[in-house]
Amino acid sequence: MYDIRQFKPTLYVLVMLGIIGFALAAQAPAIFLLAGGAVVANAWLVATNRFTPMPRLLANGITLLAFLFVAQQVVVLQTTPIIIVGQFLVLLQVVKLYEQRLNRDYAQLLVLSLLLMVAASITTASLFFGVLLIAYLFLSLYCCLLFHLKVETDHARSAYALAEDKVNPAILRQDQRYLSRSMRRLTGLVSGVAILTAIIVFLIFPRGTGANLLGPLQMRPSQSLTGFSDQMNFQQIANITQNTATVAYVNVWKQAWNNNDKTWDPEQAYGPASIYLRGTVLDRYEGTAESGWRWSRSAGGASSSNSSVGLETYQPGEELVVPRPVPEGGTRFRQYVTLLPTNTPNLFAMPYPTSFTPRKRPLRVRYVNRGGLLLSGEPLVQKVEYEVTSTEQQEALSPSYLQALERTPFHEYQSTIDPRIKQYLDEIEFGDLRDKLADPNTGKKGWAPNALDEEIARKIEQHLQQKFGYTLDLTEFGLTHGDDPIVRFLTEFKRGHCEYFAGAMTLLCQSLNIRSRVVIGFKCDEYSDSGNFYNVRQSHAHAWVEVQTPSGWKTFDPTSGRAFNDARSGLLQRMRSMLNFMEFTWATSVIAYDNENRDNLISNVNTRLDQTAVNSWPKVQGIIRWVQAQFEIFASRIVGPIMVLLVLGLVCSVIWFAWERWRLRRRAERIGLDILPTTDQLRLVRQLGFYDDLLRLLERHNMTRPVHQTPKEFADSLAFLPSETYDTVRRLTQIFYKIRFGRMKLTGPQQRRLHTVLHRLAHSLGPMPEKR
Repeated sequence: MYDIRQFKPTLYVLVMLGIIGFALAAQAPAIFLLAGGAVVANAWLVATNRFTPMPRLLANGITLLAFLFVAQQVVVLQTTPIIIVGQFLVLLQVVKLYEQRLNRDYAQLLVLSLLLMVAASITTASLFFGVLLIAYLFLSLYCCLLFHLKVETDHARSAYALAEDKVNPAILRQDQRYLSRSMRRLTGLVSGVAILTAIIVFLIFPRGTGANLLGPLQMRPSQSLTGFSDQMNFQQIANITQNTATVAYVNVWKQAWNNNDKTWDPEQAYGPASIYLRGTVLDRYEGTAESGWRWSRSAGGASSSNSSVGLETYQPGEELVVPRPVPEGGTRFRQYVTLLPTNTPNLFAMPYPTSFTPRKRPLRVRYVNRGGLLLSGEPLVQKVEYEVTSTEQQEALSPSYLQALERTPFHEYQSTIDPRIKQYLDEIEFGDLRDKLADPNTGKKGWAPNALDEEIARKIEQHLQQKFGYTLDLTEFGLTHGDDPIVRFLTEFKRGHCEYFAGAMTLLCQSLNIRSRVVIGFKCDEYSDSGNFYNVRQSHAHAWVEVQTPSGWKTFDPTSGRAFNDARSGLLQRMRSMLNFMEFTWATSVIAYDNENRDNLISNVNTRLDQTAVNSWPKVQGIIRWVQAQFEIFASRIVGPIMVLLVLGLVCSVIWFAWERWRLRRRAERIGLDILPTTDQLRLVRQLGFYDDLLRLLERHNMTRPVHQTPKEFADSLAFLPSETYDTVRRLTQIFYKIRFGRMKLTGPQQRRLHTVLHRLAHSLGPMPEKR
């Protein structure tokens, strides 16, 4: 019955874990710094005995003001309500720490910390937070057990009305010695049962696949690095900070067409080559010095096939077939995309999709043929999963479509192109193509592609890659108001991020009446060999160019790689791949566990059991046949010798048993147990063997016990021995009496300790005297 010293340190660690978890989920480091600093300061005040509880009236006033502020934030601001509630819980914990007086305050702290972790769990699906949550649950259980013990100890102390200095110190030492170990064992036992129960409940009762009750409370993440709106602005030049948050997990399978058999070959996992995931396409650049410059998507016209599939709801497994010609043969790619909330309607996929199939939940989808875009009916604020099949290339332009492009005037889709951009074409090494550039209209009718357009675009791409550098920091050049940012990029910056490269190449091509467009999406090469999937991050957001040629749209990536610094080594890359696989498994198998996952799990288990039973029976039969053959060999060659050995062993056992009985009876006679029944003789002689060894040791040193003396009288007669040796003989004699007449029983460790004492006694008696 003493003060539970482990409770307060555990409570402070638990509160800090809750604050760290919420700050991680809300991506708010300021909350961690402010609240964490307040907790550390409170712990220091308590540890140094300088803490004075805050008055109740002041604490209640702060709580009321915080509640009014939270209510105002929820009503006025368009933000995630659960984040505001979490901030309120953090403030309540800090207030409660500074007014702690009674056990009731500690209980409220435990409840507030648990509620804060619940709020954090609603807003994030991070693997790191999941690990932190597991550690928090174990620690919270341990803290609750300590708190219960503290409450009971306080009640017992008040009931006994004893000061701590009046309590028996032996009891306190006993409690201090065994409390920590017993608490850890109890925590481990309860945690093990809880984890096993949680796993069973998790596997049997999956979560729903649709929008759940907590869906509206979940935090909406920001858009990716470059954004996915229908416009791309260059209003402000800044230092763009890359965000490494995951946007999607993509599994890709490649399937080639076999021209000999006229069938598709089996699918194979595709990777680790880079993949492009399209989000939107922009083909018109316009603006003024006052309004700024931006990219947008043109309205369409005769020069473009604008057919699309209207916005419809597709059920899981229901396929959307795109309304465009699909080339025969070639290679196709099947992608399974797990897209996290992006707050945009874009459904990312590899170029040239031919079909789309939602998974696990219905999805409103529209396919736009102009650009080959897949769009949802509303911004995605929840995770979605879908399959897309894409072809390696587009169908070649049909004659009728080429005729429609020839009839389209040049100005139909013409961007606002500064004359300095056209003049910059003189800086590019076109070689033999320079004659064509002297008269751009030669051989071109309208927007119809020319056979040399692809070669011209390749020259522009190579020029930008070789002459320009990549950077995300353009702050030294200031704002772009007053001048075209693409012009400044070509003539002044000479470096920039992917949007500048893609925009510059598109305008250079359009200035030559080559139909081109900017594509915004993701370029990902972060492939996990462990799970055969791509981990698409916001930092993978990218812009590239597509140029129309007679054989369809071709992809060009003019962004320079001269400033890229890929520091990933072999070991680091493997570690990163393993971490990605763990995050992917956590997101798909734990966070997204639903009825379909459960059915697949049950089906896989049944299939494995069936396959194991089918495949194991021949192996079992083979083992039985092998055992039979070995038994025949054993019976023919080994049974005879073994029988002889068994007979010899039996004879030896009988001899050893008889000798052991004779030896025990001789020992019983020497000790003086021969007058007892045989059963009692054997029981006591095994316990009193140490005393017989003592007598024989003394006999070797010419100290023999006379027949008429009792063991105690014999021990008293050895008073001439050194005091330590004499005391040892007396203690051994006392043990003899406790066993002989007091029914004491020696355990195995006790018998070994007595043999050690006899060994030390023999050493203290010195060498045996020589016989005369």
